[in-house]
Amino acid sequence: MNPGIRDSNHRRCTIRILANYGYKNNGDSYSVTFETVGDVPKEQSDKVVDELFALAKAAIERQVNPKPKEEVVIPEPKKHNGNGNGKPQMKDPSAPISPKQKSLIIRLAKERGEFIEGLNDMNMGEASSIIENLLSVEV
Repeated sequence: MNPGIRDSNHRRCTIRILANYGYKNNGDSYSVTFETVGDVPKEQSDKVVDELFALAKAAIERQVNPKPKEEVVIPEPKKHNGNGNGKPQMKDPSAPISPKQKSLIIRLAKERGEFIEGLNDMNMGEASSIIENLLSVEV
C-alpha cells in the first residue's frame, strides 16, 4: 500500500488541477478548460493532467474536424385519405362487414337495448350506417 506524499504535519498532500488547452487553426482560436472535481493525490497528478489534456484535445478536434452527422429521416405522417378530415375512407362499402364493425354493433346494441337483425349478411356501408345510428341514441 502506497502511503502517498505527506507534508511536515503528516497530512496527505492533495491538489486541485485546472487544465487549460488552447489551439489555433487558420486564425480561429479554440480553448477548453477542465478542472478536477475534488482534490487529487499528488502522486496521481501527472496521470490526471494527461487525461484532462487528452479530453480537451479531443473536444477541440471534434469542433475543428466534425464528423458528418448522420441524416435523420423523419417519416411522413400516415395519410388516411384525401378527404382532408383525417377520417379513414372506406375502400369498398360493398365488402362484407368487418369483425371490428360486427363487435362494435353488438356492443352498442346491447348497451342501448336494441337488437340488430341480419348482422352476418351486412356489408361495410350498411354496418357504418347502423353504427352511426346506434351512436346517436342516448344511453
